[in-house]
Amino acid sequence: MTIFQAQAKDVDKIIPLYLGYRRFYQVEVNEAQARAFILQRLQLNESTIFYADIDNQPVGFTQLYPLYCSLEMKRIWLLYDLFVDETARKHGIAQALINRAEQLAKETDSVFIMLSTATDNMQAQALYEKNGFVRDNDFFVYNKFMK
Repeated sequence: MTIFQAQAKDVDKIIPLYLGYRRFYQVEVNEAQARAFILQRLQLNESTIFYADIDNQPVGFTQLYPLYCSLEMKRIWLLYDLFVDETARKHGIAQALINRAEQLAKETDSVFIMLSTATDNMQAQALYEKNGFVRDNDFFVYNKFMK
């Protein structure tokens, strides 16, 4: 397995994984819109995407967005997407992608990586906790949907 940092030229390698991720969360799959979204993030350097490749076949990806912590006055990373193709699970791919995300955080002198996951996604929760992520019990998260 090899982990690559995606460039705009890699968008077609990532799209099947991104669409699988959207299906997993039962979100509408619109391939043209998804391709444009990922391509724009990469072209504008608005996110960092790593993907795992086995025998020239992309099998998983993670997407991180840069943010800043005003209290620490340092960068933080929002690990928003993490997905491994169903056929490639249980082979350490998600772990390798998390390791690469942690490496990025260290390389950019970041104070932490934050993420959220569905309350019923017990496998993801176990993986994150195994990697030292701590569930926040001190703060509530609020969202205001603009639609």
